[in-house]
Amino acid sequence: MKEFLRLLAPLRHKLMAERFLKWFIYGETAAGILCLAVVVLSKFWTEIPSLPLCGVFVLLGLLIALGAAFFLRKVTEKETAETADALGGAERMITTMELLGKGAQNPVEEMAVADGFAKAREMDFAKLYRMRLPVKVLRVLALVVVLTIGAGFMPVRRDAEAEAYANAQLERIEQVKKEETPELSKEEKKVFLEAAKALEKDLKTAKTKKAAEEAVREAQQNMKQLEKESVSKDLKELAETLKQEESTAALSEALEQGDSSAISKAMEQLLQKMAAMDKGQAASLAQQLAEAVENISDAELQEALKALEEALENGADPSEAGEALKNALLSQAQMNSALRSSLQKLNCNVGQQSLAKKVESNGESPGGEGQGSEGEGTGGQTTNGGNGGTGTGTGGQGRGFGHAEPEKIYTRSAAGKDGYDAQLKGTDSEEGQTTITEHRTMGQAGTSVPYDTVYGQYRNEAMETLENSSVPYGMRELVSDYFATLER
Repeated sequence: MKEFLRLLAPLRHKLMAERFLKWFIYGETAAGILCLAVVVLSKFWTEIPSLPLCGVFVLLGLLIALGAAFFLRKVTEKETAETADALGGAERMITTMELLGKGAQNPVEEMAVADGFAKAREMDFAKLYRMRLPVKVLRVLALVVVLTIGAGFMPVRRDAEAEAYANAQLERIEQVKKEETPELSKEEKKVFLEAAKALEKDLKTAKTKKAAEEAVREAQQNMKQLEKESVSKDLKELAETLKQEESTAALSEALEQGDSSAISKAMEQLLQKMAAMDKGQAASLAQQLAEAVENISDAELQEALKALEEALENGADPSEAGEALKNALLSQAQMNSALRSSLQKLNCNVGQQSLAKKVESNGESPGGEGQGSEGEGTGGQTTNGGNGGTGTGTGGQGRGFGHAEPEKIYTRSAAGKDGYDAQLKGTDSEEGQTTITEHRTMGQAGTSVPYDTVYGQYRNEAMETLENSSVPYGMRELVSDYFATLER
């Protein structure tokens, strides 16, 4: 029997493929009709997750085809033999199969079986068989697929607020693209246009204002990441090393951003600090520069760092070496600077509207001046329900930024966190009294140090947190301005 079935196996495989294709066409046609309905409805009810649902329908159609063809309605051996007889077997195949299944045969039956085997070897039944598919249903499936794809291009019905927000952002993007920096290289232009195009696509397909705002926030984070990646490797390595010292924290941040103006300003401030450094501070900075040299690949930058290191170690005037280092850093900052400028402009433009809405909804103003109740001094004032104004008076209730010198502040320390157990007892009830034991930690406030020695550390931590979190891009500028007022 096995040998006979092996001869009919090619025909059976073809019959199984035909049955699977038939069920697949039926199943996917039904799935396509459901997908078409879902896509059309999603244009009016934006909450419908059309893509996931369509994926489920298509998968179900495939599973139905597999189950029907290979389990529920699979091709049997008898059906295969009958099909072979219809192709020219002339009842020999079904007769041979029945005789083989019977067991022992008489001489006449043995002759019939031998004749059946000879016919099976002689004829290629699989080649003779022509698969028959449901052509009409196949045409319906093709039509449904075309209609579903066409429905996907239908405009999404969005509420007026979402439409206005998306259109305003698209106008801002177009404005930045028109004002694009002409110095962009071919590769830089490609990166910039891809970032803009991705944001445009998300805005056009966003069904709600919330989805559009989320698309803007995600695009801003992606653009900030592109900015970071465009900074030269040497600047990023140097920024990581210089982050360890308070005196070079501002320069580290400027290097990490690849901002030429910020690098120039930070270097000038560092030169002023170096002029007032004692031997210990100069030695510490020299050691830091020596560590940085090991990770730098650019020869000019290496040489400038070594020259400044030697000047600090020998107690020489660091001005000339500092200028050389500044020039080397600015030269490195020019790499991909046009791309960063374009990305920053795009990021700021799309972030302005989101930030303005956020400030407006909170009823807060970013600025204002007022005098405190004691002494005379001006600073930024936050007002509720309107814009901040300028006012002068004695004994006013305004809150001013800034600090009076000399001012002390405690450093932060994670030490001493053993803490203590605090027990909170509830009121008596029929079930008794509830007692909650809570472990509280105090930590150590650290030592009291001058304000200026830790200001940079707090500022850098705040800016780094903003860089690594999903916040509107313009918020970074507000925080930066806030710390700038404290620095004055």
